[in-house]
Amino acid sequence: MSEHIAIPSVTDGSDLPASVEKKLASDWLRDRLGFEGILTTDDMWYEKVTERFGPVRACIMAVQAGHDAVLKPADAAAVIEGLTAAIEAGEIPEERIDRSVRRILYWKARLNLHRNRFVDLEKIPSVVRCPEHLDLLNTIADSSLTLLVNRGFFPVEDARFEKIIHVSVQKKPADPNPGVVASRLDEALADGIDHFMLGVEDEDPETKSRALAAAAAADLVILSLFNQRTTYVDNGPLPQDDLDFLLQLIEKKPEATVVMSYGNPYLVESLKTAAAFAVGYGEGGFYGNQTVYADSFIRLLLNRLSPRGRLPVRVSDEFPMGAGITY
Repeated sequence: MSEHIAIPSVTDGSDLPASVEKKLASDWLRDRLGFEGILTTDDMWYEKVTERFGPVRACIMAVQAGHDAVLKPADAAAVIEGLTAAIEAGEIPEERIDRSVRRILYWKARLNLHRNRFVDLEKIPSVVRCPEHLDLLNTIADSSLTLLVNRGFFPVEDARFEKIIHVSVQKKPADPNPGVVASRLDEALADGIDHFMLGVEDEDPETKSRALAAAAAADLVILSLFNQRTTYVDNGPLPQDDLDFLLQLIEKKPEATVVMSYGNPYLVESLKTAAAFAVGYGEGGFYGNQTVYADSFIRLLLNRLSPRGRLPVRVSDEFPMGAGITY
């Protein structure tokens, strides 16, 4: 398994009893999943963490929950003092720290960091984004692509579409992912796909009217959504004018409009009248990988992939956690 994983820190307002600590770290990750690597926190300076528990107490609780390493505390010196005091007071067993230190040193030695801590820049292409990594990335995407709506569209027995239009909606005007996905659709499906991009800088005011006209004559309408959630605010609903437009597109070609949402499953509630709705995961930026799902989506269209993904969240009563159409 992976040599490193970050798990959430404790989120209740009290210290964890030993039984809960074991269930979080040992039972689930180590005993049940067989994970033998290092458990790290996410960044511990986040205000949502420090405001609730305090910058020091949050890190103590993280170690009690089973983390081996505390990353980016708000006050590193104070956290070191706090952890030392917690160990001396018996809140954290000393042998618990010894296990984490031994584990960290073991993996450092496996990487020969005790001999050379520097990176050979010439070797980066053979270590990062190497074929093995890309194969694993595609396997994960193929396995997690989730089909939430299918009104008889999939599986596609004859994947040759003569006339295709592709409409993308992006929340961030400078988002590069819609252009990447458009290129991959061109490469895999057909030359001359008509692309209509909404939300870009200097958007053509005639884009929507031209897309509606093209949809009427199309064999396939692909809607690509790059509309991320707003953290701590909402689930990223589409702007009303964009939603109204997409619903008009679906009405033009209800039997052949397929929606692919990159990172946001909640949009299915608004567009479930489409012939099909699929979702991949990763919302872009440093915390997600969207475009790998374009390849999975293309394989789905070409009948080279059978969907296996399940929703990791609850969207609604109609789309509960675990929902996903397979065949």
